[in-house]
Amino acid sequence: MTDAKITAETQANTHKINTLSRRRFLTTSACVVAGLLVPDMLFAAKKKFEPLSFYHTHTGERMEILYTPGSYAGSVQKALEYFLRDFRTGEVHPIDPMLLDTLCAIQNCCGKHTAYEVISGYRSPKTNEFLRKNSSGVARKSLHMEGRAVDIRLAGLPTNILRDLAVNIHNGGVGFYPKSDFVHIDTGRKRAW
Repeated sequence: MTDAKITAETQANTHKINTLSRRRFLTTSACVVAGLLVPDMLFAAKKKFEPLSFYHTHTGERMEILYTPGSYAGSVQKALEYFLRDFRTGEVHPIDPMLLDTLCAIQNCCGKHTAYEVISGYRSPKTNEFLRKNSSGVARKSLHMEGRAVDIRLAGLPTNILRDLAVNIHNGGVGFYPKSDFVHIDTGRKRAW
């Protein structure tokens, strides 16, 4: 072979290699981009917003939010923390998102998307102590003081059924107060009373 022929073949092979490398690079890049985008698109498609409605029995306030189970941040978080504040003192405290997950699960199980009637959300230590002295059934170290408990009813659902649903699907505490007609749900250890 002559030097000119070898040089021409080498250039042709180099061009073929560069073309394959460029093609391979573009294909690989497209796969990487698709691999990065598709899970996000699937995750976004899987996100399900749950409507949660609340009516506070002591303040008369109403609130409706779209909540994504497992996701609790931003303006929804702030609005809900204010709504579930200690209505006696006005103090606001972070609320455990597991409570919201439980409320969504209860609604999904019973098929009722009516308002949760809130009797008590967060309680300041001062309010908790006042209630302990003036009524029975208030724990000294209530999880209400940590934003980990809520006392509720679900409009249109008997509280004994609400209690049964909560006991069956919830991993925390569930208390039933038939005389006062409400159910206590907290994110403490699993127990029922």
